[in-house]
Amino acid sequence: MSETTKKLRQLKIEQILPTEVVGIENMKETKSGGSTMSSHRLIHPWFARRPTTATRLAVLSSILPSDYPNDKLLRLMKIGPKRLPEGESLIDYIERKSVTEENRSGTIPEHYGYDYPHNRSPTKNELNELHETLRQHWDGDLPVLLDPTSGSGTIPLESLRYGLPTKANELNPVAWLLNKAVLEYPTQVGNIREDVKDWAEQIDKYASEELEPYFPSDTPDKNPSHYFCTYSIECPSCGSRLPLANKWWFYKQSSGNAHAIKPVIDGNTINYQHLTEEEANREGFNPSEGTVENADAECPTCTVVIEGDTIKEKFRTGAFEYEICGVKYKSGNGSEYRGTTQKDRDAFKKARDKVSNNLNYATLLTTDVSEGNKTKELRNYGITQWRDLFSPRQLLSHAVYLEAFEEYKQKIRSTHDGQEAEAIITLLSLSASKLIERNCRAAPLRIDRGYAANMFGTNNFAFQWTFAESNMFSGSLSYLSAVDDVIENYEEIVGYFSEVESTEISVNQGDAASLDYPDESIDAVVVDPPYGNNVMYAELSDAFYVWLREYLQDIFPEEFSSETTNKSDEAVENIGLVEQVGKGDSKQSVARKRYEEKMSDIFSECFNVLQPGGVLTVYFTDKEAGAWDALTMSLINSGFLISATHTVTSEKLARIGMRDVNSADSTLLIACRKPPSGETVRGETPSLWSDVKMKTRKIAKEKAEELLQSSVNISKTDLIIGAFGPTLRVFTEEYPVVDAYDDQIRPEQALEQARAAVTEVLIEEELGDTLDNVDSLTKWYVLMWLIYERPTVPYDDANQLGLGVGVQIDEIKRDTKIWSKSKDKLILQGQSDRVRDYTALEAGEKRRKRAYPVDPRNESYPYVIDSVHAALNVLDTKGSDYTWNWLNDRALADDPQFRRTVESLLKVIPNSHDDFETLVNLVSGDTGQLLDIDAGKLIKDEGSEDETTTLNDF
Repeated sequence: MSETTKKLRQLKIEQILPTEVVGIENMKETKSGGSTMSSHRLIHPWFARRPTTATRLAVLSSILPSDYPNDKLLRLMKIGPKRLPEGESLIDYIERKSVTEENRSGTIPEHYGYDYPHNRSPTKNELNELHETLRQHWDGDLPVLLDPTSGSGTIPLESLRYGLPTKANELNPVAWLLNKAVLEYPTQVGNIREDVKDWAEQIDKYASEELEPYFPSDTPDKNPSHYFCTYSIECPSCGSRLPLANKWWFYKQSSGNAHAIKPVIDGNTINYQHLTEEEANREGFNPSEGTVENADAECPTCTVVIEGDTIKEKFRTGAFEYEICGVKYKSGNGSEYRGTTQKDRDAFKKARDKVSNNLNYATLLTTDVSEGNKTKELRNYGITQWRDLFSPRQLLSHAVYLEAFEEYKQKIRSTHDGQEAEAIITLLSLSASKLIERNCRAAPLRIDRGYAANMFGTNNFAFQWTFAESNMFSGSLSYLSAVDDVIENYEEIVGYFSEVESTEISVNQGDAASLDYPDESIDAVVVDPPYGNNVMYAELSDAFYVWLREYLQDIFPEEFSSETTNKSDEAVENIGLVEQVGKGDSKQSVARKRYEEKMSDIFSECFNVLQPGGVLTVYFTDKEAGAWDALTMSLINSGFLISATHTVTSEKLARIGMRDVNSADSTLLIACRKPPSGETVRGETPSLWSDVKMKTRKIAKEKAEELLQSSVNISKTDLIIGAFGPTLRVFTEEYPVVDAYDDQIRPEQALEQARAAVTEVLIEEELGDTLDNVDSLTKWYVLMWLIYERPTVPYDDANQLGLGVGVQIDEIKRDTKIWSKSKDKLILQGQSDRVRDYTALEAGEKRRKRAYPVDPRNESYPYVIDSVHAALNVLDTKGSDYTWNWLNDRALADDPQFRRTVESLLKVIPNSHDDFETLVNLVSGDTGQLLDIDAGKLIKDEGSEDETTTLNDF
């Protein structure tokens, strides 16, 4: 390695970076939602976009010389106030401000003394100085930067903002179109606000006149804006109509301002009554309790429960009806709510008949929903064509606006020059597409607003029992409001380039494994690749694609030629594409192998187009070790050498709805090099695993200790991820690696060693010696809570942690019932799921021993965790006095392993867990005195809003 690195152009990415400050800026950008995000993230929905500052760090450090000062780098990234307090560095200033941020008065920018970096572009002088530095370092030219999987354009956008020659490639046509909207048109067309708005108003006038009969107003000044909708089926038991809602709230605020809908069932007829919260309380009606729970439905008429599979079958055969239950409308007094009338029901029926009887509408979007990983969620409920994603009135609304758009498209093309016309048409199309996400059956009703939330809040097609229809010519989710939003964000992006003298951008649509660029023509590649099975981009984006194809196929015939997006060339672990599985394989393993091969092809193509000695900087944000294993093998197979890694906190901790997915809260920047010779360099003699294992454990431990000693606020899982980077650097340097039997070692085995080393650090840091001499199963149970802080954990991660402490979790599952499984997730069980209830046993109830293996009457237990869970059950069912004797009889009060386990569980189990309160009671009062445990030092602050702890909480 030393012979090759001395010939490389030395780059900042391989030196110490100001990652803690960048992490602070990332958190600032993401914590307050849309109001603090870059405009390119708001112009149209997409599934994964990184914060601005992490992107700037990746881009700039990949091309700047290695001796570029960190304070100067941060200034270039537009981080920091104009003037600093005397004697204080910029890094110290920002870290000090971060500590006091929650106690600030005023806004976050006011507290820090400068605006969000994404709102600040480099000045002309800063750009000139940067370009001079780069030309000196890159032999007279500005370096050319490529993002081969550019998504919605975050990386190339920041590259362009610094005036760099930039190339963006993207396979998915929806994301490619977003690239054109945020990269190409702002720099080549510029301001078109008034033109877009003028054409939009003409389109809206045409469409609103067509749609008005289907959205009747009570009075001229009361226009409906949204409708509360659900479904009904015929009860198989009593034959009455059964509405299928999981809740009946239309709008609800904690202040007490709330509006509910109450179904009034009379045989085959359902009427819907509007109630305020006070009225609902008087009538004894609880809007939080619908007819549906866990996909089963209870008939309000006969109380028979209809199973979820039966309901799904009714949807698949069309044996259901839409129910229009409530109306939200705008008036001089703001928003008001009411139940539906016959007039409302007739308008819906009229819309349904219009769609059925008009040939254009009846044949619109008859494209099949593919059978896939995520789309099966739609198909399970009978949504087999993309038109089925919409109620008849939703489909009619979108279709009429498409019709109006087509009425004016040719006029736009004849009025404006080529690229300007293309830009106007694209922005109008994106405005219409943006409405799809909130005006469809898969968009959940957002009761804190009284209208639909976005469809992809959790990156799937989860079925919604209640949804909202929007009036697209009135209210908060109207067509014109969407156009205003799109053009406002577009114009903000135009302003990003006000100081850039010239831009050079190439936006290409195609497979990243076959790039349309000459070999050795790129100086730096910065990529945020797809992460295993994290997001099924193509499957999800079909919901937008099928509409954009209707709008733009004649404008972009190549890019929108196929009926749906390209899934076969997409680099994701999509089990929906696996048709046949060989002996000993699973769909998941086949999908992972395909993902690894696809990423190898992409990285190999990056290797080809890079100059000799060129740098590849990879974002990676995934918790699952298997995805890391696949990524590392892909890099190795393509010929790259990992030269540096950096951990950056890049996401909002504990994102709503995303706690159990594999995406991590920190980003790892992995710097890789193409050897100066332009050829793959690997050692001829394999390294021995016994030697490499020692190195990986040592460097992982050192990285964990470094992160613990820093001021960064990092979760425990991300502490492990932080150690993955240097571990993989060691592994790739030593590759190939073989064991004593000459069998090849994969990266995941090195990651197992890293995980084990970090776990040892965590135990020492947070639990001390409390787990010494405790059995392996109990240790594994405590560590699962310590590291993951929740009961649901990816199975592979839980299994690897088990191996690290000597537990084969599959072998102990049946006898202990200490965990259960749901798909690819492991669920930790508490005492109520494992212990045979003491009082029930005394009453003669025969709980099956196999289902509840822990008997509280036993005198001893094979595992300490069994004795703790038994003690909790005794305390819950028999009380403190009985428990005092129970503990004494079994000598548990004098058992150091029992006491240490109780102490450890109090430190690691979240306050909201059912076992936590019982644990607190166990170490309080008489039983607490008996055990001699100081509860005050162990119990976490119950006042914390976020139960997720970080390492700085201890």
